[in-house]
Parts: sequence; C-alpha cells; structure tokens
Amino acid sequence: MHLLEGRHHIVIPCSPGVTPFLVRELRDLKMPIIDERSTSVTTKGDFTDVLRLNLNLRTGQRVLWRLAAFEAADPDQLYDKLMPLPWEELVAADGYFSVTSVVDTPTIRDSRFANLRVKDAIVDRLRRCCGRRPDSGPLRDKLVFHLFWQQNKVKFYLDTSGPTLAQRGYRLDPGKAPLRETLAAALVLASGWNGAKTLVNPMCGSGTLAIEAALLAQNRIPGLLRQAYSFQFLLGYKNMELLSLQAQARRVSRPDRKTRLIASDIDPQMIKVAKENAVRAEVDDVIEFVTCDFAQTPVPEGGGVLLCNPEYGVRLGEEEELKATYRRFGDFLKQSATGYEAFIFSGNRNLLKEIGLRPARRWFFDNGGIACELAAYPLYAGSLIKPEIN
Repeated sequence: MHLLEGRHHIVIPCSPGVTPFLVRELRDLKMPIIDERSTSVTTKGDFTDVLRLNLNLRTGQRVLWRLAAFEAADPDQLYDKLMPLPWEELVAADGYFSVTSVVDTPTIRDSRFANLRVKDAIVDRLRRCCGRRPDSGPLRDKLVFHLFWQQNKVKFYLDTSGPTLAQRGYRLDPGKAPLRETLAAALVLASGWNGAKTLVNPMCGSGTLAIEAALLAQNRIPGLLRQAYSFQFLLGYKNMELLSLQAQARRVSRPDRKTRLIASDIDPQMIKVAKENAVRAEVDDVIEFVTCDFAQTPVPEGGGVLLCNPEYGVRLGEEEELKATYRRFGDFLKQSATGYEAFIFSGNRNLLKEIGLRPARRWFFDNGGIACELAAYPLYAGSLIKPEIN
C-alpha cells in the first residue's frame, strides 16, 4: 500500500489550554477523537481529511500524518526501520526535505543526531532506488518529516503543514507582543461569540483578535488565506483536490453577513497595521477601527462580547505601572459595558485583581511560555457585578 493510502492516525499539536477548542473543531468536521492530551489531539482519517484539516482548523498548529510506528533502542535501529520504507513514493530524487524531532531516549544526547540518521535512511533509500539523492536541511518550506522518539517507542510522521498553521498569511507586521492567530481563535471560541451580537476589542494592537473573530463570523476558513503547505511538495502532488476544497469553502462562507466588530487602540501606528492586516484577511469592511484611549472605545447598546488582551507587565517594574491601567479598565467596564460579557486575557493575576470584579469563569493557556488566563466577567445590571475578593 502507498504511504498516503488508507486511514492513518493524524496528530494535531496545539498550545496548552487549547485542546477543548481543537476537539470541538474536529467534532464539527465529523472527525473521530482517538486521544486528547494537553498539547495535542489525535484523530484518524484519510489523506483527503488531512487536506480538510489543514484548511479548516483555526486552533491547531500543524497536521501530522503518521507514516510508521515501531520500537528502536538506538540510532542504528532507527535507521534500519526507516530505510526500507518506500520513500520514493513521497520524495522526488531531486527534491528537498527537512526533519524535525522530539527525542527523549537514553541513547541520544543531541536530537540533531537522530535527525541525521533519519535523513540518512531516506537519502540512502532514494539513492538505491533512483540513483540520485535529494537535498535536506533546516528550512521547513517544502517537505517536512517529524520524528517522535520516547524511550524505545518511535512514531514517524509527515508534517503536512510545514510552517505552523498560525501563519495564516494576513499578518505581515505582527506589532509588539503579538498574539498567535491560533490562540486568538481559541479565545474567540471560548467567549462563545458567533457574530449574532456586537464584539468590542479595546487595545486591539495588530488586530489579531478582531480579525479571527471576523473570519469566524463569516464562516471563512483560514485555508482561504494561506498560500502553501508542505503536502504540496509531495512527489506527483497536484493541486486539484486542494482547489476543489477551497472552492467548496468559499461557497459556504458568508462574506455579506451583517455583524458588528469594533476594535480600538490608542496608538495610530497600531491601528494602521491592524487595518492593513484586515485588508489582507479580506475582512476590512467588517471591522470598525477607532484610534482612541480604551476608555473612549464605542460600546453600542444591546449587549455583546468585549474581548481584550491588555499588556501584563513581564518586565521588572512594569506591573506597578500597569495597576492603574487595569483599575481604569475595571471602571470602564462597570460604567460603559453593562449588558456585555467581558473576557480579559492576561498573564498576570495580580493585575487582573485590579479590575475589581469577580470572574465568573477562567480558562488557562500558555502564550509564548507565559502562563495566562482568560477571565470572564458578566456585566449585567444589578447584583451580578461583584467586587473581586483579594
């Protein structure tokens, strides 16, 4: 059987805390859930499903198609198990591939040596079968293979995405302290916003939260923006199926759906960047960008969701400076956002306490190695607005 035929395990890595939202996406796509972990979900399907997942997933980081699973005690056994596989079905003799890995086994001190043995196995097989050898190196812009080796258990994958799926293609200038697109999408999903009511995004920065919300509201999948995936460099691959899936996605998108998103930032340069990103994402006509202090952000009547990712002071001394900002933000919520549910994403619980409200619910995430939380504050009139108890 060809290495791309049949149904295989498919592993989708994600950031810590994102798993429940990735599972929801997979179920919406009618994919089975084989295994859930803190940083990945495993499903099973055929190679058409691989294409669908790359195109549709908002919260997954990449799509890994399992090619082999076996035991190996040392690098030589790894080579011996991989070399007989028909790599000539996947890799052009004059092509290019790279290898990534996660290695935790006592016979390997440096994962780069494990990568080298993988490359040797693939290259030697192709040299024997085709009389030529492909190039290999660190760049992940073409074919990518991934080795997961723990103790003596080996799982070997084709990384069908290549560059992370967070790279949608619309954010050429991420601004300072950017929020990854996949994490931003998870925050929008956690808020429960679906476009039926207004979404307000103060301190919008480069606009990632607002843009991901707009894409979701219009049922526009990320794969309509991205230009290239690793699977497109497979030997003999033709784009017809990918183009067909993209055409189907465009037919079910709702670009004319009426919804209201308001994004503000005090920095005119960031608003300029956010607008440019929104143009590339083709949602610039959906988002109202406003240059103002967050306290002057327009909050229309009728309720909705307020979603914000303020600074959280990762450097020494910044926390004290930001306490006044968070107190002002709490005042803004109480005075201007009654009828909304506010969701504040921060990596500093001490600062969240300065808002002066008790969160109804919390979700925990990782943002670039910083433990963060998304705190939900229902801002309904009356007794539901409660002070934070320190």
